[in-house]
Amino acid sequence: MVQTTAVGAALLAGLAACGGGSGEPSYEEKRDQHVAELKAAGDQGRREGLLVQRRKLADGIPATAASPTRAECEQRWTDADRKERTAGARDAFVGACASFPIPGLPGHAAAVAEAERL
Repeated sequence: MVQTTAVGAALLAGLAACGGGSGEPSYEEKRDQHVAELKAAGDQGRREGLLVQRRKLADGIPATAASPTRAECEQRWTDADRKERTAGARDAFVGACASFPIPGLPGHAAAVAEAERL
């Protein structure tokens, strides 16, 4: 009886060590994937913000009014037929796009360099 219990315990331990579970990603893996998708959406939003700003400047709009609005950024999301693969991705995109700094203010050059590097 003791030998049967020991064999059963060893078998269970072996199954657990071999990943006998459901193959479901761990909490940390899910969190890391979520954060990566939010970052990617924000990076894309920065690039789109720069594109909108450059287009406005090329159209002769004054620099003080050239930064994209939330409505313009929401429209860019919709026009590109993006899908929100993770909760908050749309907000990350729109927030990053709409917060692109006004030309000439502190942080604008760094934001341009970052958006071009992404």
